[in-house]
Amino acid sequence: MKKVLVVLLLCVGTLAFSQETALLRLNYEKGDTYEVKTVMKQSMGEFMKMDMTMSMDLNVTDAKDNAIISEATFSHVKMDMESMGQKMDYDSNTEESELSPFGKGMHVEMKKLLETVVTIENDKLGNVTKTDIKSGIADISSFKDNMSGMIFPEEAVEVGYKWNETKEQEGMNIETTYEVASITDDTVELKVTGNVSGAAKGTLEGSSSVDRATGNVIKSEVNMSVTAEGQAIETSVVMTSTKK
Repeated sequence: MKKVLVVLLLCVGTLAFSQETALLRLNYEKGDTYEVKTVMKQSMGEFMKMDMTMSMDLNVTDAKDNAIISEATFSHVKMDMESMGQKMDYDSNTEESELSPFGKGMHVEMKKLLETVVTIENDKLGNVTKTDIKSGIADISSFKDNMSGMIFPEEAVEVGYKWNETKEQEGMNIETTYEVASITDDTVELKVTGNVSGAAKGTLEGSSSVDRATGNVIKSEVNMSVTAEGQAIETSVVMTSTKK
């Protein structure tokens, strides 16, 4: 009887301490369409404040063994900015004749972006392996890094698992650490922390929610505090990706 009880206790203990794992992979399928919306709020104290919203449609045109090809088109851009007491705004949904002088100037460049179709190729881990302009004349060099989303680890993850990612954007080195906070039937919830060096220095923190089945980052919230050339900059970015 004692041996039976010991065996039962061991089994219960094993079950209690076992952890569910999840293998994160980008599993988009041909024909999938996602609406990706990014809302950024940036403050440089009294010098400048800016709120910007960008919406993009991501259409999956092919899904091979380790290559997912999508076409990205920007559908909406909205900007509200205040600098040195002067307010400026732009909304791509507003008729050009009704735009402010600032808005009309912005529309010249934004129209190019809205009329451009970008082809993006990812591998299953989320790495962007290739980007091309399918049509249009916009300069997408400043958007390429932003098109690169989360890069998944090779191995399966469990609660407490961490992995790091490093990117260079506009002269900044951004080192991000993802930590698995919880795993549900549908999602993997992540805690996000990181450091910024190079042209700006500071820290970032936030959270991300990843769909287990598709690898789609459903929602990401990141707050970044940096100093560049003596100026403190506070930035918050909320990104949502919804399947249509």
